[in-house]
Amino acid sequence: MGTRSLVFLRHGQYDAEPRGELTPLGREQARLTANYLEAFRFDVIWSSTLPRARETAEIVAAHLGGMRVRHTGLLREGLYTKVEGYEVPAAERREDRARADAAYAKIVRTSRAERMELVVCHGNLIRYLICRALHTPVAKWLRMTTSHCGLTRVVVRDTGAVRVVSYNETSHLPTKLVT
Repeated sequence: MGTRSLVFLRHGQYDAEPRGELTPLGREQARLTANYLEAFRFDVIWSSTLPRARETAEIVAAHLGGMRVRHTGLLREGLYTKVEGYEVPAAERREDRARADAAYAKIVRTSRAERMELVVCHGNLIRYLICRALHTPVAKWLRMTTSHCGLTRVVVRDTGAVRVVSYNETSHLPTKLVT
């Protein structure tokens, strides 16, 4: 058995309209993040299917030698609890939470060999997964913040123990590009 090292990358800054694609600033954040990630050797890159995450993942993958990106709908954005100011039906929140729990089971697990994986997804999901990893009530995700192209590192030991190494690192970005 080996250790699975996970680096969660929140997508770059994006325009919500018309299709949720990265802004020029978001593309620059992704390029600078890709430069930083050159120090790592990833076995796989996972990505959400939403445009902002796909585009971020493709920029990083191209910079890392053209790695293939595995897209999965499990990594899509969602709302996992009631959020003040948002009217999301309970059934939709349950569906989002079930999808996030399935993502946790698929990504945050033991490995037979030493592995390092990059997971490009969304702030809400990263916050939710970190709450799960820390065994803290998942409603606490609302009290955490994530920056565009912030990095979060998690290690899954061969024993199954999950350790959060760092959360929302942005030191690879100039201060003026942290959004």
